[in-house]
Amino acid sequence: MKKYVLLVCILIHQISFSQIKTFNGAQLTVVDFEKKIKIAMDSLQVQGMSIAIINNGKVVFNKGFGITNIASKKRVTRSTFFEAASLSKPVFAFFILKLAKQGKLDIDKPLFEYLAADNIEDERYKKITTRMVLSHTTGLPNWSETNEKMQLQFDPGTQFSYSGEAYVYLARVIAKLSNNRFRNLDAVFQDIVARELKLKNFHFILTPKAEQNLADGYQKMQYVKDERDRSYFDPAGGLFANTTNYSKFLIYLMNRKFDFKEMFEPVISMDKNNPVRKYFGVDAWTLGMAVVRLNDTVNYWHGGNNLGYTSSFMIDPDKKFGYVYFTNEDQCNEMKKIVENILWK
Repeated sequence: MKKYVLLVCILIHQISFSQIKTFNGAQLTVVDFEKKIKIAMDSLQVQGMSIAIINNGKVVFNKGFGITNIASKKRVTRSTFFEAASLSKPVFAFFILKLAKQGKLDIDKPLFEYLAADNIEDERYKKITTRMVLSHTTGLPNWSETNEKMQLQFDPGTQFSYSGEAYVYLARVIAKLSNNRFRNLDAVFQDIVARELKLKNFHFILTPKAEQNLADGYQKMQYVKDERDRSYFDPAGGLFANTTNYSKFLIYLMNRKFDFKEMFEPVISMDKNNPVRKYFGVDAWTLGMAVVRLNDTVNYWHGGNNLGYTSSFMIDPDKKFGYVYFTNEDQCNEMKKIVENILWK
């Protein structure tokens, strides 16, 4: 037992205190990195944050900062769960491409041929394919704000427009193809992805394990909570994760770049006036991720915002370099720029 405890302590020490290298190979001390993160958290009023850094395909830093709850003062660790928000989408895209490679769906076949949509009135929706959903070119709104049937904003496949509704439609198709109820689709995800990748406690629903160690969400120092039913599968923003299991997913994805090349090949370029391009520096979108050019390098990114939570990752699969972080602060998108200014040097 003593040997086991000693081994765990050694591993924790190695993960938390290894030397970090920046994108260009410069040494970054853990002390300096932690100091910069703490300053950023104070400046942005972030209560809690967990971040993992990947160098050469391995996690060299993985640590929590701050607190999960203002009242209890419980500390954030690398095992603390957060709402991954839209970091759910690349994971769902990977799930879909796994199914496609197994011959269970054709990514260029109109979804209408699998399942008619009962909440879209515009007949142009019958052109929508899986490829369009994952590249955000369906023409559907991000979210429908009324009970009325949705209309398309443009002809499918012609423009970029970020859409969570499109992801939900695709998930309904997958539920039908797998002879499953929509709300229980996480069980299929566990069979197809999580178990094979050995991703423990990596679910698109809120499980007792995640709920037990979930950081509370905050908005400018005030506790906030989305009252949606988290027992339902949510492909667009329902993943509950921590930096330990999400970084493992990113490493697997980078190692299998050529097997899942669709996630690294641009499908639609961003218009120069697109606000996503202007704010986040996105050049194009693949099947599941954004292409971001930073300091003359090509990287792949996704961010996420749920009520009370903000998350981000960016990776370079050729260098097997990247990061992923989760925070329990609402709309804290400036943290992305701070982290990348530190690491992409």
